[in-house]
Amino acid sequence: MDGIGDNIMKILIVRFSSLGDIVLTSPATRALRLKYPEAHISFAVKAMYASIACLLPGVDSVISLKPDQPFLSFLHEIREESFDIIIDLHANPRSIILGRLGRGSKTVTYNNRRLARMRMVSRFGGSIETRHTIENYLSALNPLGIERANHQTELQVGANEEQSVADRLMHSGIGAEQTLLGIAPGASSTVKQWPAKFFAEIADRLNAPPSMGILVVGGHQDRATATDIVSLSRADLLNWVGDLDIGLLPAALSRCRAVLSNDSGPMHVASAVGTPVLGLFGPTHPRLGFAPIGTEDLSLTLDLDCSPCSRHGNRPCWKNTRACLEEMSPDQVFSKLSRLLDTQKCSTQPDMP
Repeated sequence: MDGIGDNIMKILIVRFSSLGDIVLTSPATRALRLKYPEAHISFAVKAMYASIACLLPGVDSVISLKPDQPFLSFLHEIREESFDIIIDLHANPRSIILGRLGRGSKTVTYNNRRLARMRMVSRFGGSIETRHTIENYLSALNPLGIERANHQTELQVGANEEQSVADRLMHSGIGAEQTLLGIAPGASSTVKQWPAKFFAEIADRLNAPPSMGILVVGGHQDRATATDIVSLSRADLLNWVGDLDIGLLPAALSRCRAVLSNDSGPMHVASAVGTPVLGLFGPTHPRLGFAPIGTEDLSLTLDLDCSPCSRHGNRPCWKNTRACLEEMSPDQVFSKLSRLLDTQKCSTQPDMP
């Protein structure tokens, strides 16, 4: 885009949801701060994710879209700010309207490569490769002269949040010296969830003898899954599902030695705070562009011919088998997870070949 110079002082980034997508914008927010060190950078997001957006590098303020707030009211709020540039990293109807009518001097919008992903999930285009979402976000900044940037995600956890988590863990009998594994068994759809009985088996392997604490995290919608895991496991699990403010989730996962997660928001949160994560992909696939990218992060997929079968993993299995997750055995997961842990201290059997 022509006419975008270096005299930009007010920047608005728009990404309303969801948790993982917001975390994946962090390389872009960091790159903008490096490019415009004196600018005021605001982030527009749904109110439920405001505490996460506050932890993004380079962000000075967050403008929250409240659940009951009419969008016209929110648009008026944005227009009052008169931003020099609006950077749309959502590319949905509301964010596009915000970019066009938000009274920004300039607007740039990222290309979500939706058509490429749609072709990938068809049985006729499974070999098509797409770029990681982080690359797509950063490409939107090319008109600003930002063409090379660090791709690592980042959330800046504060000392108060770390202390709150430490105090709560101590109250549960887990001190600073205790090794902790995080488990995030939820996902945006039950279709994307590895079976609860398998999570329970992993917890049992790592908790016998009880040298490792197991912390289960997730949102209110994941409570039933967490309850199943706790009831099926012989381990003494610490269940914080539905009972942890989302703003404390990064601090909780930063306390873990490693995190086992479905393809979900907590997977990206763990990676962004530097905790090695093993992400489990069933109906989705790492090549769709949402794999964790930390230097120690791992992804596991059975890479079936029918995978990926949907862009967001929210469609029922058309084969009625859920083989992509049901046949992903605890042995396979334990083998990968062992790479992220000190197996001499934590495993009770030899690592799988």
